[in-house]
Amino acid sequence: METTLINRLFDTLDNWRHLPAYQLERRADIFFAIYLPEIIKKRFGSDIDFIIPEFPVRIGNIYTNKLLPNPNLSFKIDYLVVCKAENKVYFIELKTDDSSRRDKQDEYLIKAKENNIHDLINGILDINRATNAKKKYGNLLSLLVQIGWIDTVNMINTSSDYDITIVYIQPNRKADCADEIITFAEICTYLSAHTDILTQRFCKSLIDWTINPNE
Repeated sequence: METTLINRLFDTLDNWRHLPAYQLERRADIFFAIYLPEIIKKRFGSDIDFIIPEFPVRIGNIYTNKLLPNPNLSFKIDYLVVCKAENKVYFIELKTDDSSRRDKQDEYLIKAKENNIHDLINGILDINRATNAKKKYGNLLSLLVQIGWIDTVNMINTSSDYDITIVYIQPNRKADCADEIITFAEICTYLSAHTDILTQRFCKSLIDWTINPNE
């Protein structure tokens, strides 16, 4: 039964990704997330301490010289990965379709890297003061406290700057401005020692997902 359900799940993702409005990234991101520690370890030799999904970057931090209607809006980094012992942070973007890469997003990530962590945390504190989503931002602040980036008693930014690497996880390797690219085939190599049905079926779909659904 377990095997049947897992196969049905991935068969559905395999089929539905060919439909025009279906966003595979949003459905498949959890599978990439659970393997991220192993992927990062195999690729970079880094041990992950924390993963923050959909990390908000304040637009006002990115466009400092523009008059913005709402500078406290944000764009999101798919996964922000923290390796404290090495003082490293990885900005990881997931793309399940090679054609979904956008120059604008590359620009955001480069500017976020230039801001570095201390300024980005200041941006989150600014968003928190302005947002109506206090509960969710409270949960994010609690996670940032665990990392050691915020003192919530006084709402003080206690973070420092890190060595940041921009990483794209995407179906195939293409020339662009990312610091690093991890392809789906490389992920399958990193996970090749796994014998469980979930990992094996995930890798089977990853190979299928390297084929452009528009071709």
